[in-house]
Amino acid sequence: MQKIPFQTNEGGLVALLPNGHVEFLAASARELILRHNSGLPVASEELMAHALSDPLVTLDRFHLPAPAIAFVETTNLCNLRCKHCYADSALKRPDEMPTEKIKALLDDFADSGVLQVFLTGGEIFSHRDAVEIIRHARSKPFSTQIFTNGLLITEERLAAIPAGQSFFISFDTADPERTVRGRMDFPKLERAFEMMRAHGHVFRTAISVHRGNIQDAEEIFEWCAERGYPRPQWLETHPVGRALLHPDMLLRPEDVDEVFDVYRRCMERYSSGPDDMAAEAAEAAGATGVTEASAGQPARRAADEIRGVDTIQFCQRLERAVGQEKCGRSVVYVNSRGDVYPCSNCMSGQLHRAGNVTERPFAEIWETGFDEFRDIRFADHTVCGTCPVAREDIWCQFRCPPLARNLSGDPRGCGATEYLQEFMLRAGRYWRERKQRDVRLTLTPR
Repeated sequence: MQKIPFQTNEGGLVALLPNGHVEFLAASARELILRHNSGLPVASEELMAHALSDPLVTLDRFHLPAPAIAFVETTNLCNLRCKHCYADSALKRPDEMPTEKIKALLDDFADSGVLQVFLTGGEIFSHRDAVEIIRHARSKPFSTQIFTNGLLITEERLAAIPAGQSFFISFDTADPERTVRGRMDFPKLERAFEMMRAHGHVFRTAISVHRGNIQDAEEIFEWCAERGYPRPQWLETHPVGRALLHPDMLLRPEDVDEVFDVYRRCMERYSSGPDDMAAEAAEAAGATGVTEASAGQPARRAADEIRGVDTIQFCQRLERAVGQEKCGRSVVYVNSRGDVYPCSNCMSGQLHRAGNVTERPFAEIWETGFDEFRDIRFADHTVCGTCPVAREDIWCQFRCPPLARNLSGDPRGCGATEYLQEFMLRAGRYWRERKQRDVRLTLTPR
């Protein structure tokens, strides 16, 4: 039985419920959660009776008492050299955290009430103790997600990981000769997917779209649909990390007609339910790589996968409610040296480093290390007042200081390229129209 991770704040509790929902709960729910975690199951419906619609929070430098989501970079070592890699992964960083320190950090996350941990790299399976780290994470109450390129996965490793592990696998092209990765092995990736299924694991996929693989994206969606694999997440390549050295990869305004035609065909290749459409719409609005939906799945999704969906959506709900970015407030990124950043974009630009977990306790860093970053609010991005995306009330994830700095030199500017602004407008309209077409009426009989 999966324990319920939770954290205590000024208004009550924040908990990841057994049904995958993340909610603010009144303090009165604590006894029920403790009872569940002691081995006496409590239904989500019983806990939801304690849900708070208007929890008390402090807006000044708002942050949860612990991250809802924590990214842990186990190593920067990678078997690939992707031109768009946000982490510039290749070789190990100097002074990378030893395995015991990574496990101790996971212990700290569990004790403080982190709801979900994303283990990543580099390539996580290039770490010699990858399975040991994953097994340790799986022993904790939080939900665990594994980011990998899938090429180093073996039968032996999958067998050693407790069943039900959720993997997130990224790829960029269906043709190994044209891939930006350089050594993508599509047949090997298919074998990895089938091995995951055989060992009771779940997986999702993603493609980072750029000028070199627009048409390949459609081939990948088709390939996944034919094999019954989850709908790939559509990710835009941003001006961050190694992509700054390859600006020719970034899509331009003149590409938007071609790209959006491909996007529409890819989305319509999969049928979607209401929950999936909501996640897809959030993805189109600029979510930076963490939206977790699997549209088109004929069977019910595995528990860990569902749990991941609402954790991220909860963080997005929070930033809408408080007018402040989720990074550094409900999300954190720890790189392989132990440096703590608000998110991967900040880590890539080495901005807003809050401390190092080999020098100070994580709880102390989380509480006091982000004060300057937490002073930045969405209202400080004054360029939003003239943006057509804002005028059409389409939620934008690009009020992002490091992306804005990379584009304009102003961290309080706009983090979206002209192409991304136009793409968000078209995608927002598309999902709005699609939702209207799919509305169901409940008629009262005469």
